[in-house]
Amino acid sequence: MQRKNRFDIYASAAARRPYDECPMLELGIDPQLHLSRNDRVQPFFLICEQDCVIAQMSGAARVEFRASSVNYFDLQLGDFVYVPAGTPHRIVPQSESIHLRYKAAEAGLEAVAWYSPKTHEEIARVTWDCARELPQEGYLRASRTFNENARMRTCPTTGTVLPQIDLAPFGWEALAKEIRAAESADRERLAARGEPLPNERARRPSRSEIAPAGESKVPLKNNVYDFARNAHAALSPLFSYFDPGAIVPCVALFDLKGRGPRGYFVHFNTVQEANVCFGVRGMPHLRPGIASVGPLTHPVGDKPGQPSDPDMISVHVITLRLAVGIPEAEAIMLMCEKCGEEIFRRDYGLEFPDPLSGEIDPQIVGLPTVSQSAATAQFFNERIENRTCKKCGHVSASFPVDSWGWQDYRRRTQVVVEARAIMKSAAQQSGHAAPAT
Repeated sequence: MQRKNRFDIYASAAARRPYDECPMLELGIDPQLHLSRNDRVQPFFLICEQDCVIAQMSGAARVEFRASSVNYFDLQLGDFVYVPAGTPHRIVPQSESIHLRYKAAEAGLEAVAWYSPKTHEEIARVTWDCARELPQEGYLRASRTFNENARMRTCPTTGTVLPQIDLAPFGWEALAKEIRAAESADRERLAARGEPLPNERARRPSRSEIAPAGESKVPLKNNVYDFARNAHAALSPLFSYFDPGAIVPCVALFDLKGRGPRGYFVHFNTVQEANVCFGVRGMPHLRPGIASVGPLTHPVGDKPGQPSDPDMISVHVITLRLAVGIPEAEAIMLMCEKCGEEIFRRDYGLEFPDPLSGEIDPQIVGLPTVSQSAATAQFFNERIENRTCKKCGHVSASFPVDSWGWQDYRRRTQVVVEARAIMKSAAQQSGHAAPAT
């Protein structure tokens, strides 16, 4: 196998087997995308030390949870499920299904567990460190141990004995060999070019066991198409988790007829962005189901003079994983329409660009970089010198910020933060405020 930073999910799925969890992007990409084509119940509950996200790309399925306030979610095309770290879960296909799983590039510990069908208590667990043992190797070792050990399969409360796992449908052994060969080839190729692995850092030491899921994060579900209909801005986050290490899928809907031209800019991010197309018309270079990740500095939109189909529509999910322990920053660069020279640049971090009249709660503030993009476009548009090219003298047109909805997201954030502060004050004055914790 050869891992690429652009692949067709549906074409690639033809070679996949149940619960392959095959890493598709090049080594070091964070978040990493893992592909499976599932037609039977997952033979164990998977537990990850770090957050992950499951995307339903075809078919119908259910995701079941244990040790969680959420029992299950039913899934259809376009559904995304956020699985917090430490949450046991398994996939139960209702038809043949293609699944993508978003995970940290350095996944830390993983485990599989089995539960009593009657009491739902855990009766067995096998844990491994992904830095030393691939998930596919862990699945196979754990399943073989489970089959050979009757005690692991027996509920201590009811005496119910779980059946052995039929390992014939699973290709974990062969796939693990392919993954190791591909990773070795990636390292050799980068070493020959004198390049470091992208975003690869010293992995923090893991615990010996995976900590249980915390009470502050529970499994969440959202659908790309339902959400896109109501989202006001490109890059609207599907979920409300923004802590370090959180996986943040963002929906971007483009509609030239409805919103007009997108304009063009160059974007820089210190973290990588995985882009999956969930439907497109009028863009010959793109097809539904294409997944890709570009360089940290990458073009966005339509270059001046680039022909565009006025009936073009597209829906994308662009996913990043928030940095852990290192500063995270972005920048937007605007180019001269005539000669292509950079004429304006603005760098920013993960803070809201304006004063807020209320408590700065990450869940309410959302993704600050969307509002920072609005601020960048405002600064560019409001002064003619920002749009004047020092090389050729051309004055570029204002950036079409309305087509992105960034300013709406920015203003709505200000409004909801202030409105919540007003409401909390009213509750306190009425004597019905929640007690301090």
